[in-house]
Amino acid sequence: MLRRAAIVFAVLAAGLPAFGGSTFFQRGEALFVQNQPRDAEPLLESALNDDPSNEKIYLYLGIVYQQLGDLDKAVDILKRGLNVSTSYKDLMYYNIGNDMFAGKKFALAEQMYSEALGINKNLADGYLNRANARLQLQSYDGAVEDYTVFLQLQPQDPQRPRIEEVIRLLRQMKDAKLKQQEEEIARQKALMNDVLSSLNNAGDDTKNLSVESIKAKNDPVNVDIKD
Repeated sequence: MLRRAAIVFAVLAAGLPAFGGSTFFQRGEALFVQNQPRDAEPLLESALNDDPSNEKIYLYLGIVYQQLGDLDKAVDILKRGLNVSTSYKDLMYYNIGNDMFAGKKFALAEQMYSEALGINKNLADGYLNRANARLQLQSYDGAVEDYTVFLQLQPQDPQRPRIEEVIRLLRQMKDAKLKQQEEEIARQKALMNDVLSSLNNAGDDTKNLSVESIKAKNDPVNVDIKD
């Protein structure tokens, strides 16, 4: 159910220019998609100084700073990006949410995911990550709703069996609580902990922005959310 940020560097690599004679942005982007954040950082910062209206630079730098372990800097650059963004606000809010989650600020993470989903209701990973945040906040009804919507948007997701198991356990816990069955509540919590313990740490594994997400902006696919 929870998986590590998978940044799809190879998606753009084939179309990137060689370094010779290219701009700061082109060179920084090339290093970014090659998963070389430390080398990409100064080039992307120079590119931002040259062109502070380029939304992609804010997104790339937000991920670069996160990869380098500076969550505060990642949040700051993404918030700056929100001030100029017209196309990628949903992804900026989404990634701020991931930084908040990684810092265990789950209430703020939930808020940021909600902002992203308010802009783009088809952002499937936004529902998944908000569900993970709500699970941490023990907002179980909301978590079930978000997991359910995520599975509607991504019915073939490989984590589907695990997500369905968590949904089932959360619903059983709710029923037991309504019936004041304390032993059953404890049993269901133990079962859910067993499921969750087989997964990676939520703070590390909330999904992050991918280059595919940026490319998809140019060719959006709308998915209707079922009731």
